[in-house]
Amino acid sequence: MRRIRFFLVWIGVLCGLSAWTLAAEAVQSQPLKAPAQVIGWIPAYGIEASMQALNSEPAIASGLTRIGLQFWNPTEDGRGVEFAPISNSSQRVTPAQVKTIVSWAKERHIQVVLTVYNNSQVKAKWDWAWARRAFAQHRSEFILALLKEMRSYELDGIDVDLEGEGHLEADRASYAHFIAALSKQVHRQHKILTVDSFHSPCMNAPNMLWWSDWRGKVDAIHSMGYQDLYEASTEKFVPEGRPVCEQGASIFKYSWQLAYGRRAGFQTSQIVLGMPTWLDSWGAANAATDTLAHLREVRDLGAGIALWDLQLTASSWRSAATWQAVEQLRTGQ
Repeated sequence: MRRIRFFLVWIGVLCGLSAWTLAAEAVQSQPLKAPAQVIGWIPAYGIEASMQALNSEPAIASGLTRIGLQFWNPTEDGRGVEFAPISNSSQRVTPAQVKTIVSWAKERHIQVVLTVYNNSQVKAKWDWAWARRAFAQHRSEFILALLKEMRSYELDGIDVDLEGEGHLEADRASYAHFIAALSKQVHRQHKILTVDSFHSPCMNAPNMLWWSDWRGKVDAIHSMGYQDLYEASTEKFVPEGRPVCEQGASIFKYSWQLAYGRRAGFQTSQIVLGMPTWLDSWGAANAATDTLAHLREVRDLGAGIALWDLQLTASSWRSAATWQAVEQLRTGQ
């Protein structure tokens, strides 16, 4: 009986140790707070200016986590992709330019993604019919072409910047199918997929109402509010011919955008808020409006930032102080 009691006690100890070990492993396996993402785009028409800006201040490379190369258009028939024009002439982005930027970024441990968009210096408009031909009518061929280009230049993923202006809810389902299919292929290759979105749930495409369609499929959403977004915003939005958006809520507050994203099933770190690099200040007159103030607002909320664009034409975006603040936002310090 004493031996049986001893045996039972020993089993209890072992079970306790096993439970403790499993609990410890569970704690260790829980993901740490994701670092904030800092993406900036290089437009096809601004390659030289962007590279000059990127090299103007060493702290810029430390602050960036990702660069989107907005260099690719769908082909006119929607079946493939091609380099975009760099001006209103026929001159286009070249493979050599892509390779130079990728090399520069990888030396500095910055991810580089392929940004495909439905505008150009020749088109001079966001052509949704052109985008629809690609993502809806020739989805499989378009996806294969995107993947081929991504692999060809050893890029880290794909960023979808297909934009439409107006009330385009009829295309929501087709767009969702495209994102789901592209996500499956991109993630199978251990790459990332991001989507650029309008910053209202009430019009344009894609918009915030569509975000829930992408839950579990995209790694980040870039809310393209830029100068419209700031924490002190009290602006309401009334779409043309429609009632006030979200019952008159202040939808352009950083915190409102993040709360909407969380309700759609995303983590705070996956919602990346647009900032305008052509401005030194923006926002309400009754609050701090300089770049550093807005960076602190986003840092305190734990989100990332999406910078349009990396030509950094406003002086504050070329200062060491700004990029030190970006670094603090990125690391959560």
